[in-house]
Amino acid sequence: MALKKISEGAEADIYELELLGIKAVMKYRRPKPYLVKEIEESLRSTRTRTEARILSKASSLISAPKPLLVTKYAIIMEKLGGMQASKKSGFGRPSAEASGKAMAALHSSGIIHGDFTTANILVSGSTISVIDFGLSYYSSSVEDMAFDVLLFKRSVNEGDFNAFEGAYRNGFSKAGEVLKKLADIEKRGRYQNRSLETA
Repeated sequence: MALKKISEGAEADIYELELLGIKAVMKYRRPKPYLVKEIEESLRSTRTRTEARILSKASSLISAPKPLLVTKYAIIMEKLGGMQASKKSGFGRPSAEASGKAMAALHSSGIIHGDFTTANILVSGSTISVIDFGLSYYSSSVEDMAFDVLLFKRSVNEGDFNAFEGAYRNGFSKAGEVLKKLADIEKRGRYQNRSLETA
Protein backbone atom coordinates (compact mmCIF):
# COMPACT_ATOMS: atom_id res chain seq x y z
CA MET A 1 0.00 0.00 0.00
CA ALA A 2 2.05 2.94 -1.34
CA LEU A 3 1.47 6.25 0.43
CA LYS A 4 1.95 9.69 -1.09
CA LYS A 5 1.76 12.68 1.24
CA ILE A 6 -0.46 15.38 -0.26
CA SER A 7 -1.07 17.69 2.69
CA GLU A 8 0.26 18.55 6.13
CA GLY A 9 -2.04 20.17 8.68
CA ALA A 10 -1.61 21.44 12.23
CA GLU A 11 -2.13 18.02 13.79
CA ALA A 12 -2.45 15.52 10.93
CA ASP A 13 -0.89 14.47 7.64
CA ILE A 14 -2.96 13.49 4.60
CA TYR A 15 -1.79 10.72 2.27
CA GLU A 16 -3.11 9.45 -1.04
CA LEU A 17 -3.35 5.70 -1.62
CA GLU A 18 -5.36 2.87 -3.14
CA LEU A 19 -7.23 0.42 -0.94
CA LEU A 20 -8.52 -2.70 -2.72
CA GLY A 21 -8.60 -0.75 -5.96
CA ILE A 22 -10.44 2.21 -4.43
CA LYS A 23 -8.85 5.66 -4.56
CA ALA A 24 -8.56 6.79 -0.98
CA VAL A 25 -6.91 9.22 1.39
CA MET A 26 -5.54 8.55 4.85
CA LYS A 27 -5.59 11.10 7.63
CA TYR A 28 -2.92 10.29 10.21
CA ARG A 29 -2.75 12.22 13.47
CA ARG A 30 0.89 12.84 14.29
CA PRO A 31 2.28 12.44 17.82
CA LYS A 32 2.95 15.65 19.75
CA PRO A 33 6.18 15.15 21.69
CA TYR A 34 5.63 18.25 23.86
CA LEU A 35 2.63 16.59 25.58
CA VAL A 36 2.70 13.89 28.26
CA LYS A 37 2.72 10.61 26.30
CA GLU A 38 -0.37 9.07 27.95
CA ILE A 39 -2.43 12.26 27.51
CA GLU A 40 -1.22 12.75 23.96
CA GLU A 41 -2.07 9.18 22.90
CA SER A 42 -5.50 9.41 24.51
CA LEU A 43 -6.27 12.71 22.74
CA ARG A 44 -5.18 11.40 19.35
CA SER A 45 -7.18 8.19 19.59
CA THR A 46 -10.29 9.93 20.97
CA ARG A 47 -10.26 12.58 18.25
CA THR A 48 -9.73 9.93 15.58
CA ARG A 49 -12.68 7.83 16.81
CA THR A 50 -14.93 10.90 17.12
CA GLU A 51 -14.08 12.11 13.63
CA ALA A 52 -14.66 8.64 12.15
CA ARG A 53 -18.08 8.33 13.80
CA ILE A 54 -19.17 11.77 12.64
CA LEU A 55 -17.83 11.15 9.14
CA SER A 56 -19.82 7.94 8.95
CA LYS A 57 -23.00 9.84 9.83
CA ALA A 58 -22.21 12.92 7.72
CA SER A 59 -21.46 10.86 4.60
CA SER A 60 -24.97 9.38 4.84
CA LEU A 61 -26.47 12.89 4.80
CA ILE A 62 -24.29 14.86 2.36
CA SER A 63 -21.35 14.35 0.04
CA ALA A 64 -18.52 13.81 2.53
CA PRO A 65 -15.69 11.23 2.71
CA LYS A 66 -16.93 7.82 3.80
CA PRO A 67 -14.59 6.01 6.24
CA LEU A 68 -13.24 2.75 4.82
CA LEU A 69 -10.87 1.73 7.61
CA VAL A 70 -10.17 3.21 11.05
CA THR A 71 -7.10 2.51 13.19
CA LYS A 72 -6.05 4.01 16.51
CA TYR A 73 -4.63 7.20 15.00
CA ALA A 74 -5.69 7.09 11.34
CA ILE A 75 -8.78 7.15 9.13
CA ILE A 76 -8.67 5.81 5.59
CA MET A 77 -11.58 7.29 3.65
CA GLU A 78 -12.78 7.49 0.09
CA LYS A 79 -11.19 10.18 -2.03
CA LEU A 80 -13.69 12.70 -3.38
CA GLY A 81 -13.19 14.65 -6.59
CA GLY A 82 -13.25 18.40 -7.01
CA MET A 83 -11.16 21.50 -6.35
CA GLN A 84 -10.95 23.33 -3.05
CA ALA A 85 -13.35 26.25 -3.30
CA SER A 86 -10.72 28.52 -1.70
CA LYS A 87 -8.44 27.92 -4.72
CA LYS A 88 -11.08 28.89 -7.27
CA SER A 89 -11.37 32.45 -8.60
CA GLY A 90 -14.98 32.63 -7.36
CA PHE A 91 -17.38 30.53 -5.35
CA GLY A 92 -20.72 31.29 -7.04
CA ARG A 93 -24.40 31.02 -6.23
CA PRO A 94 -24.92 27.29 -7.06
CA SER A 95 -22.04 26.23 -4.80
CA ALA A 96 -23.19 28.62 -2.07
CA GLU A 97 -26.72 27.22 -2.17
CA ALA A 98 -25.39 23.65 -2.10
CA SER A 99 -23.24 24.58 0.92
CA GLY A 100 -26.31 25.99 2.68
CA LYS A 101 -28.19 22.73 2.07
CA ALA A 102 -25.21 20.74 3.35
CA MET A 103 -24.90 22.75 6.56
CA ALA A 104 -28.66 22.52 7.09
CA ALA A 105 -28.45 18.72 6.85
CA LEU A 106 -25.52 18.58 9.29
CA HIS A 107 -27.12 20.92 11.83
CA SER A 108 -30.44 19.07 11.58
CA SER A 109 -28.54 15.99 12.78
CA GLY A 110 -26.69 17.90 15.52
CA ILE A 111 -23.32 17.89 13.75
CA ILE A 112 -21.11 20.96 14.12
CA HIS A 113 -18.39 20.93 11.47
CA GLY A 114 -16.09 23.31 13.33
CA ASP A 115 -14.24 24.62 10.26
CA PHE A 116 -16.87 25.08 7.55
CA THR A 117 -14.95 27.36 5.18
CA THR A 118 -14.23 27.34 1.44
CA ALA A 119 -10.92 25.59 2.24
CA ASN A 120 -12.94 22.54 3.31
CA ILE A 121 -15.42 22.53 0.43
CA LEU A 122 -14.62 20.72 -2.81
CA VAL A 123 -16.39 21.95 -5.93
CA SER A 124 -16.96 19.68 -8.92
CA GLY A 125 -19.25 21.17 -11.54
CA SER A 126 -22.52 21.99 -9.83
CA THR A 127 -21.90 19.72 -6.82
CA ILE A 128 -19.97 20.29 -3.60
CA SER A 129 -18.44 17.98 -1.02
CA VAL A 130 -17.52 18.84 2.56
CA ILE A 131 -14.20 17.57 3.91
CA ASP A 132 -12.01 17.74 7.05
CA PHE A 133 -14.21 16.95 10.03
CA GLY A 134 -11.21 17.05 12.39
CA LEU A 135 -12.81 19.73 14.60
CA SER A 136 -16.36 18.39 14.36
CA TYR A 137 -18.55 17.42 17.30
CA TYR A 138 -22.17 16.85 18.24
CA SER A 139 -24.13 19.72 19.76
CA SER A 140 -27.67 21.09 19.87
CA SER A 141 -26.42 24.55 20.90
CA VAL A 142 -27.73 27.36 18.70
CA GLU A 143 -24.58 29.35 19.49
CA ASP A 144 -22.32 26.52 18.30
CA MET A 145 -24.29 26.37 15.07
CA ALA A 146 -24.07 30.15 14.70
CA PHE A 147 -20.27 30.02 14.95
CA ASP A 148 -20.29 27.33 12.23
CA VAL A 149 -22.27 29.71 10.00
CA LEU A 150 -20.00 32.63 10.94
CA LEU A 151 -16.89 30.79 9.74
CA PHE A 152 -18.51 30.21 6.37
CA LYS A 153 -19.73 33.80 6.16
CA ARG A 154 -16.19 35.11 6.70
CA SER A 155 -14.88 32.97 3.83
CA VAL A 156 -17.27 34.18 1.08
CA ASN A 157 -18.60 37.43 -0.34
CA GLU A 158 -21.97 38.93 0.61
CA GLY A 159 -23.82 37.66 -2.46
CA ASP A 160 -22.65 34.08 -1.94
CA PHE A 161 -23.55 34.25 1.74
CA ASN A 162 -27.06 35.44 0.88
CA ALA A 163 -27.49 32.43 -1.43
CA PHE A 164 -26.15 30.15 1.32
CA GLU A 165 -28.48 31.71 3.89
CA GLY A 166 -31.58 31.16 1.74
CA ALA A 167 -30.80 27.46 1.29
CA TYR A 168 -29.90 27.08 4.97
CA ARG A 169 -33.23 28.63 6.04
CA ASN A 170 -35.15 26.32 3.71
CA GLY A 171 -33.36 23.22 4.94
CA PHE A 172 -33.21 23.67 8.72
CA SER A 173 -36.16 24.35 11.00
CA LYS A 174 -34.04 26.23 13.58
CA ALA A 175 -32.19 28.37 11.01
CA GLY A 176 -34.00 31.53 12.13
CA GLU A 177 -32.75 31.07 15.71
CA VAL A 178 -29.23 30.34 14.50
CA LEU A 179 -29.10 33.40 12.24
CA LYS A 180 -30.47 35.61 15.03
CA LYS A 181 -27.70 34.32 17.31
CA LEU A 182 -25.20 34.97 14.51
CA ALA A 183 -26.30 38.62 14.41
CA ASP A 184 -25.83 38.82 18.20
CA ILE A 185 -22.31 37.36 17.93
CA GLU A 186 -21.37 39.83 15.21
CA LYS A 187 -22.69 42.75 17.30
CA ARG A 188 -20.61 41.57 20.27
CA GLY A 189 -17.56 41.40 18.02
CA ARG A 190 -18.09 44.92 16.69
CA TYR A 191 -18.61 46.25 20.23
CA GLN A 192 -15.44 44.53 21.47
CA ASN A 193 -13.45 45.90 18.52
CA ARG A 194 -14.69 49.45 19.20
CA SER A 195 -13.85 49.07 22.88
CA LEU A 196 -10.30 48.01 22.04
CA GLU A 197 -9.89 50.90 19.59
CA THR A 198 -10.99 53.48 22.18
CA ALA A 199 -9.08 51.97 25.10
